[in-house]
Amino acid sequence: MSKERTPDQPEAVKISYLFELAGSKKTGLYIAVIFSVLSGLCTFVPYLMIFRTVLFLFDGNGNSMEAMRYGLIAAAFILLRFIFQAISVSLTHYGAYSALYAVRKKICEHIGKVNLGFFTDNSTGEIKKVLMEDVERLEQFLAHQIPDITVAIVVPLTVFVYLLTVNIPMALILVVPIILTLVLQSIMMVLVTPKMQDFSVVQGQLNSALLQFVNGMPVMKAYNLTANSYQAYSKAGEDFNVLWKQISRMAAPISAVCKVLIESGVSFTLPMGGFLYLAGYLDLSSYVFFVIMSIVFLSSYNNLMNFAQIFSQISAGLGRIKDIMDIPEMPAGQDHFVAEKNCPRIAFSHVKFAYQKKEVLHDINLELPAGSLTAFVGVSGAGKSTAAQLIPRFWDVTSGQIQIGEHNIKDLCMDNLMDTVSFVFQDAFMLDDTIYKNISIGKDNCTREEVENAAKAAQIHSFIQSLPDGYDTYLGSAGIKLSGGEKQRICIARAILKGAPIIVFDEATSFTDIENEHKIQIALENLLKGKTTIMIAHRLHTIVNADNICVFQNGSIVEMGCHTDLLEKNGVYAEMWRAYTQQGKEVLHK
Repeated sequence: MSKERTPDQPEAVKISYLFELAGSKKTGLYIAVIFSVLSGLCTFVPYLMIFRTVLFLFDGNGNSMEAMRYGLIAAAFILLRFIFQAISVSLTHYGAYSALYAVRKKICEHIGKVNLGFFTDNSTGEIKKVLMEDVERLEQFLAHQIPDITVAIVVPLTVFVYLLTVNIPMALILVVPIILTLVLQSIMMVLVTPKMQDFSVVQGQLNSALLQFVNGMPVMKAYNLTANSYQAYSKAGEDFNVLWKQISRMAAPISAVCKVLIESGVSFTLPMGGFLYLAGYLDLSSYVFFVIMSIVFLSSYNNLMNFAQIFSQISAGLGRIKDIMDIPEMPAGQDHFVAEKNCPRIAFSHVKFAYQKKEVLHDINLELPAGSLTAFVGVSGAGKSTAAQLIPRFWDVTSGQIQIGEHNIKDLCMDNLMDTVSFVFQDAFMLDDTIYKNISIGKDNCTREEVENAAKAAQIHSFIQSLPDGYDTYLGSAGIKLSGGEKQRICIARAILKGAPIIVFDEATSFTDIENEHKIQIALENLLKGKTTIMIAHRLHTIVNADNICVFQNGSIVEMGCHTDLLEKNGVYAEMWRAYTQQGKEVLHK
């Protein structure tokens, strides 16, 4: 994702970058940390009261009222501890999920402003991992790790200062397990961090393979294949398993030693305190007090045993998020195109486009008159779809320019450009929502009547009305499944509702049956009225009435003209037409 490194090795970034992404949502986290520290401090007050009680018991001058007072103070701080903890937990989780929302929103807004190269270079599984798993892992860090880290630093430090006033050597001996634990945690981070970066890459590959495996399940079933037969999925699963075992072998022994050290504070204070007591440098009450404190002094570190591993995952995940956020947005101008009465002309002037330094479009010069229908034809990979995608700036030209009206598209505001162009894709995109919502995304604040009129024009209204819930019928995983032709007509209804003056229709009838294709053709007549249209098609009979047909070959336009003129030229298009009609005859004979 970054120019300096491949996405396979994301940079481990500082946690401060997370708070930069969280923006104003981090304020609540700061307040939560304060309450978490207060809760941690309250933990030690009951033990201090025990120490006070032990003191007057040893002195023999205590009384029941004083003991009662110490008990009430201890009870009050126990109650306060849980109150502060409840407030902290509530604020951290609210702040964490608010921060996650803010981070996801920023990522989605950003990738919506980069060119399509990002989605070509990164698989669906990799993008999903960043948006879902990497961001979701931040919740554990924000809601738990940050308060735990703060408490583990502030509370023992505060208590340590107090312990120094009681006995300096005994206070210092309690620091030894902390120092040893920090050294071991540092060693673990050095060992685990590279593996955690590899782990994130392998997990992304596993997600991609899993998505492909699920999508290809009908084929797997048809050929009676198992998951092991699908090599990409099998290999990704095996790589994930091997790497996770390697990480566990590295981290588990160190984590175990750290756990023992944290739980063994009394192993340090008991012999040291006994020596000092016998040598006359420590009184018995203080000795007992330090033995008690050694049990709870390091308890706040228990939550940090997996800190090195979690920090490595968080840091690597933030690296991938930063890689995405560092991708430059496509620059946009400030001009606004106002559609003329007869809609705009489109002009390609010496347009070249290169993908990953390989030029795929060469010196395209083309004039599309206002209100005309221009067809782009050619074999797969000829460049016709790429040329069409340059108009709404899914990609940016390498050189040359494209004009809408008299405006260079780079000078137009992106929102204005998107309002000017409607794109009906070959792969119809449907939201997991109602049919009404799927159509209404074509226009903000549209009425129910406008949606239904668009559906009627797209020849899909009668079908929608036949459904049990009509326009409120859910699509996708939570609802009904639609055929390819039905999806396309919903997409056309969406485009009709949008009412953009430029239409790019990308091979949308390639995989539809004859009945649906006929309805789509009628729908197109309603969609394309008074529009400047580019139609990309493999079914050549659908564009015989086009005003102009542009034949693409190896990234260049080799022929232009209407259907009749191109047949008379007896060139590339004529050869395509003969092959197409011959194929149709063979199908009919069969």
